Amino acid sequence: MFDGLFRNPRENRRKRRDPYTLNVKVRAPHRAQAQVGKAVMSLAVLLGIGLAAYGGLWAFQRFVQEAFTGNTKYNITAIHVENDGGLTREEIVGLAGVHEGQNLYAVDLGLIRVSLESNPVIRRAEVYRVLPDKLRIVVSERVPAAQFFTRARYNPVTQRVLEPPMGYLVGSDGVVMKPVNPFAPSKDTARLPLLSSVEPGEIKLGQPLTGAQALSGLNLIHLCQSPDIAPLLDYERIDLSRKGVLVMVTRYGGQITFALDDLPGQLRRLKTILTHPSRAGQILRTCDLTVQMNVPVTYFAPVSSNPEIAKGVATAAASAAANRSSRGGIRP
Repeated sequence: MFDGLFRNPRENRRKRRDPYTLNVKVRAPHRAQAQVGKAVMSLAVLLGIGLAAYGGLWAFQRFVQEAFTGNTKYNITAIHVENDGGLTREEIVGLAGVHEGQNLYAVDLGLIRVSLESNPVIRRAEVYRVLPDKLRIVVSERVPAAQFFTRARYNPVTQRVLEPPMGYLVGSDGVVMKPVNPFAPSKDTARLPLLSSVEPGEIKLGQPLTGAQALSGLNLIHLCQSPDIAPLLDYERIDLSRKGVLVMVTRYGGQITFALDDLPGQLRRLKTILTHPSRAGQILRTCDLTVQMNVPVTYFAPVSSNPEIAKGVATAAASAAANRSSRGGIRP
């Protein structure tokens, strides 16, 4: 009964083999030849697949060339440009590096877009194919939010000018847009606020400003365009020379000091100060908004002891500020 449990397994396997099967050991040379044959066969199969894939790719490229990129039916006959700024059509087409007569499918739309957006004046560009033979380019330009100037650099020995003073426009996103002539302000730059004391190391054409002072100054300029505060302010520049604070210099020489954080809250406190009934007709001289409570404020001496005259001067100043606000809110 228990004999089967204690038998040798190898003996059992030998007994189960077919008695008519001839057991022959394969010699090593024959085994190696078989392995080499399999390797050659696998290599031949892979080579055949590769040739077939290459042939298919060649045939596809040939088809695309004959049907699209080499077809004169798709040659560009017109380039339509849509722009919301001051760049001309010729300037945009030149930046795109495309011209009429090129094949519509041969041009790289992504490369054209990158070429356009590499210009710091252009904020976004979109390029479309309009079948069968037109190219459409849509450009959105950056709107300058401020301007700043650099000082001239002199040789300390000879006092010769190494670098002349330069002016730059900067967008609301902080990107340095393009240089302008500081000695010939145009009508486009005359109303822009001025950022003074921008660090020279930050100025890289086509790159955003990185300093906390400059970015906070741009944010303050943006917030001052709000209709709640713009009619109340008549400022010329934002001074960045003092670390950790922004100093707004008004048209009359007043100075309003801001901390870099919580600018909306500081502007709300400033609005309360400017609209307080007890100070009607007075012009702000200094105001330190970095102080949370009991903000220190001083005022210029009245123009006249006659309250009616002082009130008239203040009304004229407020009216001028409102007019400048309607044209852009700020003067340089």
